[in-house]
Amino acid sequence: MGLQNYVSPHMWETRVRAITRMASQYSKPVLERSWMFVAIILTFIAPIVAYYDYIHRFDGERIDDDRQNQIIWEARLIALAVTVGLWIVMFLPIVIWKYMGRVRVNKMINRWAKDDIRSASSYAAIPTWKVTMPSMFRDGIVGLTPQLQAHCSMPISYSWAPLGLGCLLPCAT
Repeated sequence: MGLQNYVSPHMWETRVRAITRMASQYSKPVLERSWMFVAIILTFIAPIVAYYDYIHRFDGERIDDDRQNQIIWEARLIALAVTVGLWIVMFLPIVIWKYMGRVRVNKMINRWAKDDIRSASSYAAIPTWKVTMPSMFRDGIVGLTPQLQAHCSMPISYSWAPLGLGCLLPCAT
């Protein structure tokens, strides 16, 4: 038994198009990959440059061993700070952008789930929609998997209820 009894072909097509349209707004593979390439290159190069730039400031000076160790550790700390700063500046915007897309798609799917629950009969199985959003290295726009779950408008009950006012099996409320 397919989804024809639960979702009309028109509703299926409308929902798939809506998810594809919204997910594609948050999938720009060329931009994402080039941004990641630049971020990775900068993550390797910038700390090395900062490290040696700080150390070379003290080339002309005569420095004892304790001060030399202190300078090396300061340079390492500066390189670490540059690395963490680059991670925040370069990776955080992509993560936030992808998260915003996931939140928008999940809101749309939750709205559909509420509509499905309202339009379903009391003991009917309703589709539960799950979407896999495109990631950085996967170009697939949508991975839509509807699953059928039993639905009951009454609270969960494991005991028999007279006149069919409850569920005999646990079901979603």
